Amino acid sequence: MRAPSPPRLAEALLARVVRHRDRSEEILGDLAEEHREIVRARGRLVAHLWYWYEALGIGSHYLFRRHRRKRERRRDGTMRSLLRDSKHALRGLLREPSYTAIVVVTLALGIGANAAVFSMVDALVLRPFPIPDIARLVMVWQTDPSRDWDRSNASPADFLSWKEQTTGFDDLVAMEWWDVNLSGVGEPERLQGSLVTPGFLDVLGVEPLLGRTLGADRDQFGAKTAVISYQLFSRRFGSDSSILGTAILLNGERYDVVGVAEEGFDYPYGTDVWAPLWFDAETAANRESQYLTVIGRMREGTSVEDLQSELELVSERLAREYPSTNEGRGVKTMALARAVIDLGAPAFLAMWQATTAFVLLIACVNVANLLMARGGERQRELCLQQALGAGRYRIVRQLLTENLWLAALGALLAVPLAWLGIEILRTSMPANIQRFVVGWKEIDLDWRALGFTAAVALVTAFVFGLLPAWRASRPDLTASLKEGGRASSRGRERQRGRSLLVVTEVALTLMLLVASGLSIRGAIRLTQSDQGYDPDGLMTMEVALPETKYDEEEARLQFYRALVEGARQLPEVVSADCVNILPSSGSNTSRDIEIEGQPVENPSERPHVQYRVITDSFFETMRIPIFSGRTFDGGDRTDTRRVTIVSQGFAERFWTGDDPLGRRFRISSEEDAEWLTVVGVSGDVLHDWFLGIPGATFYVPMEQAPRLGMHLALRVRGDPEAVTPAVRAIVREIDPDQPLFTVMSMRRMLAERTIGLRYAASVMAILGLIALVLAAVGIYGVIAYSVSRRSHEIGVRVALGADRRDVLKLTVGQAVRITGLGIAAGLLLAYGAGRLMASHLFGVVQLDATTFVALAGVLATASLLAGYVPARRALELDPVVALRTE
Repeated sequence: MRAPSPPRLAEALLARVVRHRDRSEEILGDLAEEHREIVRARGRLVAHLWYWYEALGIGSHYLFRRHRRKRERRRDGTMRSLLRDSKHALRGLLREPSYTAIVVVTLALGIGANAAVFSMVDALVLRPFPIPDIARLVMVWQTDPSRDWDRSNASPADFLSWKEQTTGFDDLVAMEWWDVNLSGVGEPERLQGSLVTPGFLDVLGVEPLLGRTLGADRDQFGAKTAVISYQLFSRRFGSDSSILGTAILLNGERYDVVGVAEEGFDYPYGTDVWAPLWFDAETAANRESQYLTVIGRMREGTSVEDLQSELELVSERLAREYPSTNEGRGVKTMALARAVIDLGAPAFLAMWQATTAFVLLIACVNVANLLMARGGERQRELCLQQALGAGRYRIVRQLLTENLWLAALGALLAVPLAWLGIEILRTSMPANIQRFVVGWKEIDLDWRALGFTAAVALVTAFVFGLLPAWRASRPDLTASLKEGGRASSRGRERQRGRSLLVVTEVALTLMLLVASGLSIRGAIRLTQSDQGYDPDGLMTMEVALPETKYDEEEARLQFYRALVEGARQLPEVVSADCVNILPSSGSNTSRDIEIEGQPVENPSERPHVQYRVITDSFFETMRIPIFSGRTFDGGDRTDTRRVTIVSQGFAERFWTGDDPLGRRFRISSEEDAEWLTVVGVSGDVLHDWFLGIPGATFYVPMEQAPRLGMHLALRVRGDPEAVTPAVRAIVREIDPDQPLFTVMSMRRMLAERTIGLRYAASVMAILGLIALVLAAVGIYGVIAYSVSRRSHEIGVRVALGADRRDVLKLTVGQAVRITGLGIAAGLLLAYGAGRLMASHLFGVVQLDATTFVALAGVLATASLLAGYVPARRALELDPVVALRTE
């Protein structure tokens, strides 16, 4: 009887899968023997099913193993290819150290500039406030369409209404600026402080270094407790923990120190002391005065949009219930991480980042140009590789590997350059300014910046390398081998491509130069232009009297009278006066007013103007002109008619074409306010460059409106700052507990107030200079390459009688054409960039033709010089030698 055979199809498939012949025969033999046993024992059908089951299992195993081996071989092949390409690339770069160094340095400048600016953007804009769970913190403002300002502080009553009538907050807290005099511990000192509702520090996630926060004082109304900053703890108390539980004198009152904040926390920026903020019945009902900064912690699952909607309903309800104060008021909610960002920072940083991106693009164009030139020189090598079987993909991969190594080396060099740039940027900002710049302490070359650098390097490698690699991978095999790689017939086409890149480079460079020039001219114009007074020879300092000690107005007047009279007696002082707010001091005071004969139906639409309190000869000390009327004098006292001097802008705004003298107005926000009679018109003063134009201002005599805090202005002979010790002695003699602070000359105050502008202009100037150098190098490279390629032609021309002028026309003429085209395109780009800057930089930048023409001339000169150097080399060519090069 014939033995039963296994299924033929299963046998055939298994034999095909198991390719090893001996192994296949062994497996098939074993399965056939087992199949026969099963047929005899359980029948043919069961045996066939069993055979298929076993065949499929064994076949799957072999197929999977074969696929795995193939994948491993492919991976090993890729790694070997990459290693081979890397070794080849490094050998090629080492053979040409000059070329490698130029490319690496060029890339390092572009990548380093981007990394440094990214570090600033990251610290100042992207994450300026590193506190835990910041995503749940929001800031709430009131809005006032009549004042075109959507970030007004809140009144105490409105804050309490928000807190009571909303459900989206875990907690809603508020703070009030509270700068105080610290006395009783050595030299008196002015501290930046904040009065905060008791849960304020807890909402911000502060973990005290010592003691506790103010949260435990919620139920102890009126408690005089304080938490001090780590900086104050170290600086004034020598990090002595015994300060905990002891009392310190703040504005003459005793406050028990209950905690020391963790190191690094000083929000609002620069704060040294926090104390509880309490609302008595009268304050809690106040909806007029808006001085509270409000911060809330959202409940889990609540969004900023939910809170905005809820607060808008509350705001509408308050407007109906309290129309005299709340009509027209709105509310604005914003994430705290966005809210604390300086309003001017994003615009300037965006300008820097865009500028550095263009610098990098110029660097890439330069490097691409060098690579294209090098690709032309390597035509013979590439042709040989192609002739030996290398495909186009293989050549492109090899060239891109070289580019990746160049970019990697550039990134390595960019890291120390970026670090150096960051250190220069950090140290060039005065320390007393740094502490108030949100996020400044966080500027560092951290892992985020390093990651950004690596990403930029990777992108850069493809940007500058892809086009040259693609073009170089298409060598004209026959022509190149025939011409020995010396003068490919495609050289003219490549030269046109390189010239086009340089035209692009020149255009981008001119755009950056004009942007830099407009920034610099804007900064100079704002800092050196007429401020409305004479800042030279002017010394300034500030005094703030504590209300607890100087509650009576007469006591304040006596203090400042004694201070001004004492200062006027100093031999180096020409004149001395007081004012509540000095120009460029960074502060401002304004009032709503009611003009006699110009009634306003809606109280919220009353005019809002700047308010200054001065002593009698303030205009003389500041050298502000009086256009009509008189200044204040000894006859303007508390018991006489209320008088005022208005600025020219004030007079033109409210009494256009009429004589303002004798006109009257009053401060509408003060109950029973008396009418102020205009007795003089002064010149306008630019109080802050940020405002752009002088605002309408009115001045009242200190004798009729004594203040606690005043600035002292001294017109001094010689060095203004030399008078400081004598003035300190006068203050110490009047009241030894009063510190003098913000002591500086007016020139220095102006410089610090505008340091952001000068800072931005300096950075733009550096970036513009880098772009100019890169453009010059690019033009030099093109002309030098052209001269080298046309040396035979030049030799023929010289041999036929061409003079130096003809040769110069041939070589420099090319530079003139390239530069001309680039400048024409660059002027269009620069005009667009200038308009964009003018619209986003608060009026700092203004378009002016002089800057455009001057910088186009600078770029043209630099370009022609860069083109003249290789042209001189062409003039020195020996015709005999040049002809032999063919």
